[in-house]
Amino acid sequence: MARSQRPGQEELTAQSSENVEPLDPSERLKQLQAELNQHNSRIDHLSKQRDVLQTDISGLSTTVEQVKTTVTNYGTGLKDLHNRLQALEYFYHQKSKMVLAAIGERKPLIDDLIRGYDDEIIQMEEHLRELGEKQNAAQKESTQAANAQDDRQKDYDKATNYQQDVTNKLTEMEALRAEITQADDTTDVATMYFLVLEFHSRMRETKIVSQHEVSLELRQKLGELEVAKERARAKTAALGTVQSEYTAYKTDLDNKRADRRANLLAEVKEVYPVPSEPSAPDGTGSAPAPTPAPVPDNSGSSTPAAASTIKK
Repeated sequence: MARSQRPGQEELTAQSSENVEPLDPSERLKQLQAELNQHNSRIDHLSKQRDVLQTDISGLSTTVEQVKTTVTNYGTGLKDLHNRLQALEYFYHQKSKMVLAAIGERKPLIDDLIRGYDDEIIQMEEHLRELGEKQNAAQKESTQAANAQDDRQKDYDKATNYQQDVTNKLTEMEALRAEITQADDTTDVATMYFLVLEFHSRMRETKIVSQHEVSLELRQKLGELEVAKERARAKTAALGTVQSEYTAYKTDLDNKRADRRANLLAEVKEVYPVPSEPSAPDGTGSAPAPTPAPVPDNSGSSTPAAASTIKK
């Protein structure tokens, strides 16, 4: 059951509805424009996400196809790989038995040569690691010195541009003064209040110092800048030295690794050279094997010379 309204209540409601001012079309236009801007901004954001996602999809699609091709090719050649490995394993097992049986007393020295070479590589790797740490430390110090130089440069530039900075602030306050005066003329108290706050903020930031103070500030900042520059130059030079040392040593280590087999083989051959075959008198090849001496015959048919030889 609806409540009955008190006498005059309907009249008050009607009057309050009539007193509501209609929305200003200009304000409504601003609201709609703001909503449109928000939607456009969201659309732009989604469009960028779409483009990035599409790029990722394209890249992943290519990668997936590459994976399929790699797996297929591997499957095709897998049997051949197994066959080749089995053949090599068979060769190793047969040849290693023969070599171990033939090497004899030469084995310990060759093992020592290999062990010594590999130990040198390990020592070089450790030294390279130390050089790497030294290089990283030098890089960090050089970066810090460069950043410090940038900071000192900004301080010096600020001191150099002090007059221009003050001039800009005064110009801004003069413009604010004109806007405040204009707002005062139109009795726009709200605008005038805001601009006065801005004016006060700039005024607090503006300080005019003496010429002597400017001179001292410039000389101090310049001195700090020069010290920072000198330190940055020294750290950059130190970094360059360490980098050169690291690069050269790494090259030596890479070469030692790459030439390991050739170097060790040369050392082994130097210790145990391959015996050369004797040459023929004319230098055309191997000399003929010597003819074995005739075996003496102890029977009665021996010659007198043979008999005399036997008696001797």
